[in-house]
Amino acid sequence: RKSNDRNRSENEIGRWIISSHAHFDHIGGLRTYLHIGSTVVTHMINLHFLNTDVLAYEPRTVEPDIVSMWPPTELAEGYNYEAVQENYVITDNSRILRVYYVQPLRHVSGMLMAYLPEEGIAFQADLFDTHEPPRPAQLPAMRSFYNQVERMGLEVSTVAPVHGEPVPWSEFVAALNSLERRD
Repeated sequence: RKSNDRNRSENEIGRWIISSHAHFDHIGGLRTYLHIGSTVVTHMINLHFLNTDVLAYEPRTVEPDIVSMWPPTELAEGYNYEAVQENYVITDNSRILRVYYVQPLRHVSGMLMAYLPEEGIAFQADLFDTHEPPRPAQLPAMRSFYNQVERMGLEVSTVAPVHGEPVPWSEFVAALNSLERRD
């Protein structure tokens, strides 16, 4: 833990988990977080998959996780989900995190993005990655992300991707415009 986290209680760490979408590289650890009592915020389309595939109670034997080692005594023991249809707000009365459903999108159904309005930061997964130069195949996802930001009237100053480093909004727009000119 970072030194500035010293005043946080252990119960605050991982209280809310935003599950952007149901691809394998974005759901790692969800079983554990759900099992220890975190609330997973996901799009309603993803609930069936999470309950039947991710939380399947067959033990993981190669790399056992907490659910394999300490399975719940019954399904009704309860896992906490917040199913998003269009948008969702999380607040601790000092900060606000807004969660939005991104559509239309060919990449995956049930994609969520998160936005911190005070900071102007948009968190997104697989809509714009900065770990490699943008490719033409990413254009539809980038366009959907841009349209969502515009439709919601968000004042984004920074795009924080899951894959890569945060970049200024202007850099994202320049990459989008460059790909659209090539298309």
